[in-house]
Formats: sequence, structure tokens, C-alpha cells
Amino acid sequence: MTAVLPIHSHGAHSCEHVFAEEIPSVPRGFYKRLISKSLLEQSTASDTTKANIAKLAETVLHANSKEIELGRAYNRLRMTDFLVEEVKLIPGDYVDGYGLFIVKLRSKIDGDIEFERIRSNGHAAFIDLSFQYRQDMKSAEPVVKRYKASYLENDSVKTIDQGEVFISSLPEQIKLSRVMNQIEREQWLEDQPFRIGSFGARTHFAVNYFKFNRQQPYMIPYSRQQLLEAYRRGEVEINTYNATSHTEMWHGKIDLEFEIVFAGFKAMDTLRPLMKESLQQGILPFQ
Repeated sequence: MTAVLPIHSHGAHSCEHVFAEEIPSVPRGFYKRLISKSLLEQSTASDTTKANIAKLAETVLHANSKEIELGRAYNRLRMTDFLVEEVKLIPGDYVDGYGLFIVKLRSKIDGDIEFERIRSNGHAAFIDLSFQYRQDMKSAEPVVKRYKASYLENDSVKTIDQGEVFISSLPEQIKLSRVMNQIEREQWLEDQPFRIGSFGARTHFAVNYFKFNRQQPYMIPYSRQQLLEAYRRGEVEINTYNATSHTEMWHGKIDLEFEIVFAGFKAMDTLRPLMKESLQQGILPFQ
């Protein structure tokens, strides 16, 4: 989670989609767990699970085709030009909730083969590491991305807003978790202006706990409703993140890693009073 250091700068926030698609409740399939060993067995259940994941993969890759294409600096492929031919579990230490799958794609145009990765529990799916498709790495007004997840409902595959489904799954009261050095801590406390860092004007958080580079995080009290409102204003981006040990990150009811990104100077200025209040109260890194 990158530090944001002080320097005099100004910028108005902008985003691609100001309003997110609001959902009444999180579909139950997002809360189910995938036991990775079952996918290695040659059984009917395993074949059925793989077929479901293939359908989920095709839908989620097609739904995010534009974001994937715009966020790539190379070989800008349209996912809608490809069909899923096969999915395969990538072995790893943290795959019992949402496994990491390699997806083999075949072009409908010329038959070429491409590969992508998704995270799935067999009932729902997300594109893997959605933060890799961010744009405007040196911008004071970074585009806030909105991604889609896919899920099974009876025999149909549907899509849903990635950020809405994650935030709506959280408890009412949360904490924003961030590792920061003394320079950044003073920036928040002393109302120093922000600067554009290596990821543009962005400040990154996890929910409740994330140990970055073996350092303990500061924990800033926040609420689900505050996060939803900031997301729907277009100030926050919700990304799928690297697979991480449960001892280093709180996963929540959806057993998948996410990052919360406040994007643009306006968003960070809105956050500053809460950061300042918490740090003034002497809240120390998590013990």
C-alpha cells in the first residue's frame, strides 16, 4: 500500500462512472467456499464445477472487456472476441476460498489462443488483480474504475458491480488499514498538501488488517455506509488483490482479498479529517 508524500499540488477529481449500481443484498453464492482438492479429483462433481467456472469466467471477462483493454499497455485484446475453452486451477497456498484459475481462450475471429486469470469459488468469479488495469499513473485526476463480478443464479450467469458486492458484504463498522511511515503520518496530521505518487493521486487501504512489508498497519475507524457513499460518489475504487495469508489480511465474508483506493485529491481531502482525528488520538499500529 503506497505512501503518499506531501508536496504542493492541486487537482479536481474525475471518474469514469460516478454512480455505482446499487444492490439490495449480496447473492449467497459469493459467500461459498471452494475446497481446492475437490477440483483435482476426476469426478462428476469436479467436472460440473469446472464447467460452471468456465461459464463464470467467460461472463466476467466479457463484462470487463473494456476495462481490461484500456488498462493494458500492450496487445489490447477485446475479451468479447474470445470464448473460454478450458479452465485450470493454479495450485497455491491460499486457494480454499476463491481459487486462482488460468483460463484458456480461443478467438472467434482467427482461432488464436490467449490466456487470462480469474478468481472463483465455483459459484461466483472476479477478474484477478483488477488493480493492474488502472490508468493515469501520474494523474491528479485518476479515472476511477468500476469492475463487474459474475455469479450463478439457478441455471443463469449474471453480473454485478464488484465494489458494491464487496462493500455490501462488510459489517456495519470497519477499520481502514494502512501502513505508513512517519513522514506520511505528519502529512495527515499537519494538513500538508498531497503529491502525485507512483500510482497517481491514490491512497490505498485494506479493511481491518493488512501487514505490508512485515510492518503493522494503522487502523482508522470507518463504517460500511461511509465507504458505500464514497464509492457511489466516484471517490473510491475497489480492486481484487494478491492472494495473501489469513494471518496477514482480514478477508471478510467474501473470502477474497480486496484493496480500497481513495482516488484524487478531493477524495483524500474528504478522508483527511478522519485520518487526522484518529492519529491525534494516538492510535498506534495494530498489535
